Amino acid sequence: MLGFLKDWKLKLRYGRLKTAFRHFTVIADGLIVESNSDFGTEKDMAAVFSMKVWATDTEEAIQMAKVIGWDVGFNMAGKCEVYTTAPEQPPGDNPHGYDLKFFPYIGD
Repeated sequence: MLGFLKDWKLKLRYGRLKTAFRHFTVIADGLIVESNSDFGTEKDMAAVFSMKVWATDTEEAIQMAKVIGWDVGFNMAGKCEVYTTAPEQPPGDNPHGYDLKFFPYIGD
């Protein structure tokens, strides 16, 4: 298993590891609607939320960010951008997200 974890990027690049998913980074503007001590967020803070996802397409990546964001107290309420990016974790059998981050700012 450690060998797989060590060279999964090479296997993915050269087609020895197959996946139905693509890797994206989603960046969204919004509002913290519920405080979350795990992320150091406080209710009513404007914030930019980012996460990395393995998803089938950009639509699914956005939907995952909305649902996962809501689960941790974030409401996407502004601009949302999706980028194809290099993965930092291997794909799995299902779509999944990781590396959630919040960047609070002073809103208007």
